[in-house]
Amino acid sequence: MLANFKKIGVAAAVATAIGAAGAAQAVTLGEPGVALLVPHVLYDSTKQADTMVGVTVGGSLYESCGNPTLHWYFFSDKSVHLADGAVASSCHDFVRIDWGYVITNPSRPFPGLDGVTGYLVIVNAEGSSVSDVDLYGSAYLIQGNWESEAYIPVLPLQKPELTFKSGVLADVNPVSAGMPLAYSSDVKAKFSLRYFLDPALNGNTRLVTWFPENSTARTDMPIFVFDADENAVSNIVSMPNELNVLCAGPSTTVDCLNPSGIDGTTNDPTGHAIPDLAYGQPAIDSGFIWFEVADGPATPASRGGIAFSLIGVGASSVQVQTDLAHERGVSNY
Repeated sequence: MLANFKKIGVAAAVATAIGAAGAAQAVTLGEPGVALLVPHVLYDSTKQADTMVGVTVGGSLYESCGNPTLHWYFFSDKSVHLADGAVASSCHDFVRIDWGYVITNPSRPFPGLDGVTGYLVIVNAEGSSVSDVDLYGSAYLIQGNWESEAYIPVLPLQKPELTFKSGVLADVNPVSAGMPLAYSSDVKAKFSLRYFLDPALNGNTRLVTWFPENSTARTDMPIFVFDADENAVSNIVSMPNELNVLCAGPSTTVDCLNPSGIDGTTNDPTGHAIPDLAYGQPAIDSGFIWFEVADGPATPASRGGIAFSLIGVGASSVQVQTDLAHERGVSNY
């Protein structure tokens, strides 16, 4: 995986030099890392939503990896460090993390996190000293009374992708496993996300994007919506946070499950809706949204992220399926 980390950095430099598309590296799931990024985490007791995370410890069956202590860090959508804790494990262990139980555990509750959307990073580290023990991860968004179990992609992280400040994890940048993002100020990362809004099937869609930093460069960005009849319409959206949840459709018909944040900000679904997707018109109710994100740094640097759709469909409004972003490369045109 470290080879991949170096590879994408070299590819980005070459792309900058020749003015061509960036690295074609795609999202990598199911591989180990020294840490794990769970890019969308939520417990909401009112709306019956929870996140379940599973961590498998250890690589080779014959590998000795001791009894590692897993440290988790929870960040808000704006990457504000809100909580952290530790979980004991052993070699070849499977560790279950029920996020709702973690923050409501009477012996050590985290008041105020009920209803807050954020992300988790799990690492085997003492201070900033990170172990080489392999960690594998999986996560699921649970809604209703176990009526839905939607997959949440978990990205493995390597040591160079972790930043600590005073022994506390501060930032992550999933270059080796994440979706390639703009690596300089003159290129764009292009991807598309599926949406489904058919009211006859209780269609609703949340678009989730995770970036390695907050950025005003992602404010008022143009998007292009293509429906099932290949009709196109343009719009403007803002994704200034590390973690963004957009409603594909009028907020009166789609619940983003993204209420006020504990850091004093308000994630109002009416401010994140894409309202001109005509709800109730069969052709327009299904399609994809094309993004071109030009948020690269002034000095070329590799960046990685993740994007996916949470698509609601079926007799119950809480049934959700996951659709990963379609990666369309990084280029200067």
